[in-house]
Amino acid sequence: ALQNRESPSSCPAFKEVPGPCDPEDLLDGVIFGAKYLGSTQLVSERNPPTSVRMAQAQEAVDRIKAPEGESQPMTEVDLFVSTQRIKVLTADTQEAMMDHSLQTISYIADIGSLVVLMARRKLPRRSDVAEEKRLYKLICHVFHSADAQVIAQAIGQAFGVAYQRFLEANGIDPSELSPHQYSRALEDQEQYNAELTHFSRQENCKDVCIRKQKGEILGIAIVESGWGSILPTVVIANLMHGGPAERSGELSIGDRLMSVNGTSLVGLPLGTCQSIIRELKHQTEVMLNIVHCPPVTTAVIRRPDSKYQLGFCVENGVICSLMRGGIAERGGIRVGHRIIEINGQSVVATPHEKIIQILTQAVSEVHIKTMPASTYRLLTGQEQPIFL
Repeated sequence: ALQNRESPSSCPAFKEVPGPCDPEDLLDGVIFGAKYLGSTQLVSERNPPTSVRMAQAQEAVDRIKAPEGESQPMTEVDLFVSTQRIKVLTADTQEAMMDHSLQTISYIADIGSLVVLMARRKLPRRSDVAEEKRLYKLICHVFHSADAQVIAQAIGQAFGVAYQRFLEANGIDPSELSPHQYSRALEDQEQYNAELTHFSRQENCKDVCIRKQKGEILGIAIVESGWGSILPTVVIANLMHGGPAERSGELSIGDRLMSVNGTSLVGLPLGTCQSIIRELKHQTEVMLNIVHCPPVTTAVIRRPDSKYQLGFCVENGVICSLMRGGIAERGGIRVGHRIIEINGQSVVATPHEKIIQILTQAVSEVHIKTMPASTYRLLTGQEQPIFL
């Protein structure tokens, strides 16, 4: 595996993360008393400047805070803060009113005795909007507490501890690689947008009408696109010889299926997609919306030095896990894909140990060609396709 799961022998760096709490307490969770004033929703870009975030926090307060002279509805709550989650619990029964993963918290502001907690939710994806222009729904919760500043600092500290634990879990010794260094490496590794650019080109997206006999199957085998895919949907992995799909001449192995007769397949489990397609057996015309894609995709990883973990695990040539937010994910690596080629060198028949050696030593700009492992097994005759 490319990840060393042993912790650094030195004292865990998370103990040194500054803040109002004992860092070890944040692993289990710390509770603060507060009064819940209310919540509102805003729409925002993913990473606006801090000044914009602060203005958004103030807007949330203005929406929720009662006008001067009027009584403010408030509920006694406990704020649970940890390196994993932030929960809002009822003070008496300790039932969870809100529960947000720490990664979704995009901003915390303390305005006098008020705390504004802003959590991000994605709006439905539009194919004609680039990633950097996507809008996100912000759920803004407003609380009153005499310890508003301490609460905001504790949440910031939770992020710091979580980051140090993240480094430790992936075998990166913070003493050898500072957060600033790794952050800079991530900034240099811009999101590899070849996939996104391909999907956004109109000429690659089309509707295909498949005509067939009543009771005849479409004649396609489908597999998952792989965890981490920018467009998570099913991929055509094989076409039945002489079947309606092949006869149309409009489909190829590697094409992504976006919808069937107007029903979107994006984000659905493989089994659900298979069921939807099976139900088309008795129709004589089926309209597919597809994105024409080659069966092999290329990931580009910028790795300045071998001390920077690639951030994924390989077993017999197949990517089996991926470090969220690492340089490999940003470069386009997908879980469940089979590595076909590394920097122009075919590794299809290369032993596992040799693949690990090549990847471990690869630095600078690393080009990795992959395809869904299920597609590879079908194309090489290791598995028999299940045609739908």
